[in-house]
Amino acid sequence: MWLTAVVFTAAAAATPVAERASVSSSPASVKIGLQSVIAPFVLSDHASGLYADVLRAAFASQQIAVEFLYLPNVRFEEQFRQGVFDITTASSSQQVQGGYLSRWPVSYFHNMAITLRSRIPALSTVEDLKKYRVIAFRNAQKVLGPAYAAAMANHPNYRETVTMPSGTLFLDRTDVIISQPDVFRYYLKLQLPQKRNADAELAFHDVLGPGRFYWMRFRTEAQRDAFERGIAQIYTTGEIDRILERYQRDYNVTRDFFIALDCHFRPELAPQKCKKLSKAWNDTPN
Repeated sequence: MWLTAVVFTAAAAATPVAERASVSSSPASVKIGLQSVIAPFVLSDHASGLYADVLRAAFASQQIAVEFLYLPNVRFEEQFRQGVFDITTASSSQQVQGGYLSRWPVSYFHNMAITLRSRIPALSTVEDLKKYRVIAFRNAQKVLGPAYAAAMANHPNYRETVTMPSGTLFLDRTDVIISQPDVFRYYLKLQLPQKRNADAELAFHDVLGPGRFYWMRFRTEAQRDAFERGIAQIYTTGEIDRILERYQRDYNVTRDFFIALDCHFRPELAPQKCKKLSKAWNDTPN
């Protein structure tokens, strides 16, 4: 997803070479496939969420209306091939499914093992999880790779849930929660609103391997080019910052979900992190 501080080449190699489509060729509307619920990025009201709001703003800047279609992850590729929607938000740089890949990744998802610092101050490897009660998001064993799947295989105190039960960590009902930190914080605020400064009590253990970058894939070149003009526009006007600030205020969300966009448009926001993520981006499993 980028240039400047981090040079990403895989996406460019996977994307057909073509000139930018003119503004006049932009579509009047687009249908976008989004994962059903990944709060706070996509909220259960199916009308908002950080990701939904940023995509809507990018297309609105190009006078393009957006319709969101909400699907489980397992149906994205099939529904895109069948033409149910125009844009998929969960593609990789090496998937072969037609269409036009965004020239850089758009979103980034980095799960961690989260514990109470007072109980489990450190975890060294994924193997350490075997000693504890663990709750993870649904399909974590499929998503987090073979090392994690092997560690959790036949684990008597392991379970996966649709809604992240963040509050159980403070109620001594589990020892470790596997989650993206912003998702964890969102559900913690809902479940235990009195825990306003919970990060001071938490430890975030980076033992699950590198996060995943996700590209967007478009049915037409004009759709892709309109989106990329729109993202550039909302960075220029500061609209993306206003959206992020609102979600940070309401849900304590960080900028990590859009670190790829930041590193493309504003690498000065996190120069060291952008350099570090260069290797992780190229090593992301597809």
